[in-house]
Amino acid sequence: MAASEKKIKINSGPGRRRIALHPRPVSSSVVPLAPRGSRWRRPAWRSLASGLARRAGVGRAGGQGFADNPAYHEARGPIPIRDARPYNLLFLQFPPESPVVLTPRANGFGLQLDLINNLLRPRPRQGATVIEDNEMQRLAFSWRRGIGRGVEVSVTVPVLWRNGGALDGILSKWHRFFGFSTTLPDDPGGRDSRSEYQSRLFLADAQGNVLIRQGNAFGLGETRVILKHGLTGRSRRFGLAARLGLKLPTGNPVLLLGSGSFDLGLSLDARYTLGRKIIAYANFGGVLMGRATYAPGARPTMLQTFVGLEYRPNNRDSFLFQIDGNGLALRTGNAFADGSQVTATFGYKRVLDRHLVGFASFSENGDISNYSLPQLSNIGPDITFSTGLEWHP
Repeated sequence: MAASEKKIKINSGPGRRRIALHPRPVSSSVVPLAPRGSRWRRPAWRSLASGLARRAGVGRAGGQGFADNPAYHEARGPIPIRDARPYNLLFLQFPPESPVVLTPRANGFGLQLDLINNLLRPRPRQGATVIEDNEMQRLAFSWRRGIGRGVEVSVTVPVLWRNGGALDGILSKWHRFFGFSTTLPDDPGGRDSRSEYQSRLFLADAQGNVLIRQGNAFGLGETRVILKHGLTGRSRRFGLAARLGLKLPTGNPVLLLGSGSFDLGLSLDARYTLGRKIIAYANFGGVLMGRATYAPGARPTMLQTFVGLEYRPNNRDSFLFQIDGNGLALRTGNAFADGSQVTATFGYKRVLDRHLVGFASFSENGDISNYSLPQLSNIGPDITFSTGLEWHP
């Protein structure tokens, strides 16, 4: 008798009934299931698919592996944007940051695009003649690495393009839609009184001597190297860190894409958790600025400040409001243009998957308050749109 046709005796109670089973011959194309409870019971294809999904980050946390992203569990920090007025970009800027430091050998990469629309043409009777009427596109690549003992290093390399841009027509409609005045002191004649899509960076002193005259330009901006050291442990309530920054003169000073000199600066960065969903940030720094070869009136030092709030309704989304300010990078001699350099930023961040965090924001100058609240926003680009990705391998 074949093995597949043998009778099987089963004892089932006092009667000891004999049951004859004649199982179907085993085919080579049929794989018998393992007994219930065996770890081999699940079909092989399903185990393989599950393993591949785990490696790709799919499965936990809503099917996309969000929980594996460090930003899923922690505050995501401010939008890395400051007042991007053309003269500010010549010098070292500390972008707003959380005091969190990368762990040893951990890496972070960033890609950020800023669309900066400048419109500053105050009345010359306030001193010098200032015309900042252009658009700048800035594409920045950044790399961060934790090097141990609460220290990380970062490098940021921007590419700048100054031109007439494409936003003037959109911003005219933007201002009319939100009811902004069309005759503000930053441009008393109004946008509709002049040609759109110009590229002018002009400065003449009160005697009429032309100091700066620039048009379109393209090239590398100033490279920034920062060493960051955490001063407190990884506490969810409070954090403090110090940043030492060095600016390398990689931008062309003749085209005013750089100053032509090194800068050195120090910043203190703080974070405080106000509640389960609200986090406050503050940065305070100072910069020693090298001599700007082709920018008469550049200052030797600059203070930089920042305050911000992050609201986290859940583990994937953050809404941010932040205000940044700095001292004058260059004194023009025009009383209005040399006012407080402050911009307000409204931003959003989202955890996209186990590796990526995306963000978008827009920053406004004093237009949003008709220049009545200089502590909120004052002198800066007419508007700055920013978007970017943060990738943690």
